[in-house]
Amino acid sequence: MTGYEKVGSIGGLALPILPAPEFSECCRIARALFNASAATVCLRGEPRTWTDLGPDAGPQLRNAAEMADGRPDWEWPALWCGDTRTDPAFTGWLPAGNGDVGFFASAPFGPDQVGRLSVLDARPQAGSPEKSRLLTDLAAMAGQIYDLARAVRGATEREAEFRHLAEMSTDTIIRGNLDGIRLYVSPSIRTLLGYEPEELVGRKAIDIAHPDDIPNFGRFMQNVRDGHIDVAVIELRLQHKNGAWVWMEASLRLSRDPDSQVPNGYVVSVRDVGRRKLLEERLEQLASFDPLTGLPNRSQFSQRLQSALDRSSGTGESVALFYMDLDNFKGINDTMGHAAGDSVLRVCAARLRAELRQDDFVARLGGDEFTAILTADESELPELAQRLVSAVGAPIPHGGQEFRVGLSVGIARAPRDGTSPDVLLSAADRALYRAKAAGRNTFRF
Repeated sequence: MTGYEKVGSIGGLALPILPAPEFSECCRIARALFNASAATVCLRGEPRTWTDLGPDAGPQLRNAAEMADGRPDWEWPALWCGDTRTDPAFTGWLPAGNGDVGFFASAPFGPDQVGRLSVLDARPQAGSPEKSRLLTDLAAMAGQIYDLARAVRGATEREAEFRHLAEMSTDTIIRGNLDGIRLYVSPSIRTLLGYEPEELVGRKAIDIAHPDDIPNFGRFMQNVRDGHIDVAVIELRLQHKNGAWVWMEASLRLSRDPDSQVPNGYVVSVRDVGRRKLLEERLEQLASFDPLTGLPNRSQFSQRLQSALDRSSGTGESVALFYMDLDNFKGINDTMGHAAGDSVLRVCAARLRAELRQDDFVARLGGDEFTAILTADESELPELAQRLVSAVGAPIPHGGQEFRVGLSVGIARAPRDGTSPDVLLSAADRALYRAKAAGRNTFRF
C-alpha cells in the first residue's frame, strides 16, 4: 500500500506524487567514479539543474557547475577536456571567470539530446577510452531515467485527465454507503476483476483487499464515514476472481443529501494501474541496481554497509568487507571490444553471486570493481575468498573464444579495521592493493 494523494479536503491523508526525473544519484556516481569535485545534469528548457559537489569544491567551481549548460549548441557530442587551459575544445563551454575549472567532461543523453551530464574538477585529468565509455554509460543511464520518468508522468497525466469522468467506459463506477457497502457496481467490473456486478453488490471493498493494504484502507474509509474526505484518490490491491492481485487506483467523491447536505455515501471510479506500478518499480530498479550485471549499485551498497555496521555496533557481530577487482579485464575490454568486456562482467558477477551465501550482499561499484558484505566467522573468510578467486578465474566462453581474468580481493573487518563505512572501505582498498602487489589473483587482509 503506497498511501493516497490529496485531491481535495481529505483530512490530511496523502498519496505520494509520482517521481519527476531525478538525477542526483547519477551526479553522485559520476563524481565518485571520476574522483571529481563536481558533477551536474541539466535539461534543455529546464531551469533546475542537478548538482553534486564535493567538500573541496570552491565558489568558482560551484558556480561553473551550475552553468555547465551554458553552451548554446546542445547537439554538441561528448567532450573530454583533460586540461581546459590547453584544450581548445573547451572554448565557449563556460562563461569567462571560471579559472578554477581544470578538467571538464560532458556527454549528451535522451531524445534529441535533451540533457547533458557534466563532470568538473579543479585538477586536470587525463582521459582514456575506459573513462570516455564510463561517461557515455552514465549519460545513457541518465537518459533511461529521463525516459522512464517521462513515461510515468505521461501515464499519470492521462489518468488524471479522466479521473473524475464517472461515466468513462474503461472505468468501473461504484456507489457505496458510508459503511463501505457497495450499492451499485458498473458492468466493466467483469474486465477489471472478473466478477459479475451482482457478486460484489452488498459487499465491502475491504473484503477483497490485500492483507498488507487493509490497515491503511480501513483508516481511509473511516475518514470517509467521518466526513473528513470530499474528494480523494487511493491506491490498493484488490483480489481478482482468479486469485491474482490487481493494483487499483480509486477516485472517490463523497456524496451528500441534496436537502440537508449530510454525507450519505460515496461514488468511486476504479481503474487498473498495474502498468504504471511496473514503471515505478523499473524506475526504482534503475536507481538501485547496475543495469549490466543486475547487481546492486554503489548507492545500495553504501546503504547496506551502513546498516550492517549499525547492526554490528548493537550486536557485536563481526562484519567483513570484500573489495574486489578483476585482473587483466582492461586488456580484454580494449582489444576484444566492449561486447566481450560486458559479457565478462556479467559472467563474473553471476559467479560471485553464486559462490556467496544467500544472506551475503554483493554489489558492482562500477567498471570492474565489486564489493561484498558478509557476516561470517573470521576463520571462514580465507576459504570463501579463495572460492571467489577460483570461480572468477575459470575460463569464460564468448563468441567461440575463451577469456580468462583473475580476481584480487582486499578484506577488511569491523570493528577491527574500522567502524565507519569510509574507514572500512579505505582499509579494504589498501588490502586490495596488497593483493595486487602480491601478484594478483589472490586475497589479502
